[in-house]
Amino acid sequence: MGTVTGGSGGIATGGSTGSGGSGGSTQAGTGGRSSTGQGGDIGIGGALGATGGSDATGGAGVGSGTAGAGAAGFSGAAGSGGLGGRHTGGAGGGVDGGLGGGAGGTSATAVTFDADRVIVTGVRGTTSPAAASTITLHNGGATAVQVSGLSLSQSAQLALGPSGTAVQATATPLAGTSPFAIASPASFPTSVGPGMDLVVTVQMRTTASNLPAAPSDKNVGCTFLTATLTASVGSTPVTATIYGLLLIQDNYEPTLGQILVALGYKLNVGKAQNNWNPNTSMMAVDLPGVESGTDEVAAPLFVKAGTGPVTLTVAARFSPVGALPYGWYPSTSAGTMNTVGTMSMITDAQTSNKARMVYPPLQSGSATSFDPGSASFGLWIYSDQKTEKYNEGGNTINGDYDYTQDGPNAPAGVHRVKSYPLKDGTGTAIPHQFLVAVEEAGNGDYQDYVFVLNNVSVAP
Repeated sequence: MGTVTGGSGGIATGGSTGSGGSGGSTQAGTGGRSSTGQGGDIGIGGALGATGGSDATGGAGVGSGTAGAGAAGFSGAAGSGGLGGRHTGGAGGGVDGGLGGGAGGTSATAVTFDADRVIVTGVRGTTSPAAASTITLHNGGATAVQVSGLSLSQSAQLALGPSGTAVQATATPLAGTSPFAIASPASFPTSVGPGMDLVVTVQMRTTASNLPAAPSDKNVGCTFLTATLTASVGSTPVTATIYGLLLIQDNYEPTLGQILVALGYKLNVGKAQNNWNPNTSMMAVDLPGVESGTDEVAAPLFVKAGTGPVTLTVAARFSPVGALPYGWYPSTSAGTMNTVGTMSMITDAQTSNKARMVYPPLQSGSATSFDPGSASFGLWIYSDQKTEKYNEGGNTINGDYDYTQDGPNAPAGVHRVKSYPLKDGTGTAIPHQFLVAVEEAGNGDYQDYVFVLNNVSVAP
């Protein structure tokens, strides 16, 4: 059932009365966002709602995604006047309506970036290849739009809050030109057709003259930069935030706290927040267990929380080079390792061949979800560290596999995986999602592999 069930229409804000229809809405009517809409309350902007659907098949009434006469899908068809749905102009529009009218038009509000941020990793002084990342501008409307230009503004250096407290960031504006550049598209204006995408490539200038000085202590992480990317579409700007992780050299890494701010999460991760080498002995046997006073919880095993599969996303990787698989195992057998995906190794001097970056690429054929059934399970990752040995303190040789359970790890009982109930950028908990942070060596940075695990609870 929908969140709100409409009656027989109502005048939506910003328009005049129209000629009937059965309700516009900022939410789906009976049937919900994922089923057939059957009505709705007052929409945002436009005339009396014409018919339309929710995010799935449309029925009578306008949901947040579709305007028009029972059209299907998120982008929906156009109606006959007023403010359109999120991606389509039309009658009795829903959320983020397109300024349309008549047969339904497209406005800048139908054009969005596919993410609210783009993250670039690079190494100071490394020029080839360029440190770059992409973000996509999508036209969800029914007609073509003109993008008159892209611009960068508000370049700044970010600093985190004190160690051991919740992640926070303060920005110091940078003088001079931006340390970022827009590499493509190269010319404007450019037209983006309905349902089409414009891929934008953002570069970080790793040799720019106005870059802040490199940290004097490698253990405090990278130079952490930010700026705002703006696309000019009509009179409405479309924006996204750029984050740049500028490493001192290829094996000096950002802290877990810096990575989390770039990802958009606000967590208290304890010692690893502001120091990528908090375990100064470099001995795996000295790694901390579950840290009290932080957001970490004891989570050696998980269970599926609801219907559907469990999703597992590699959010970051700052580890030695290699193509490394990962997956899950049943609680009764750590040796039964089911592979979900494999992180790639691709030549790239800016990211240690894709081994030190946010959102690293996966090999072809990798999955992002799995179904463990109703039984409890753990996670594993192959780290290829059995022969890796730190000379400082005569560290015990590490194992090739890291597990969410401490017992199977090498050395035996070492706490190599920390799990945190996930929180968004405001510190609000996201139900049934966890940040899973892995330490494959002995320095305690817990950002060698960072996963987001969804649709799970901690196993009892």
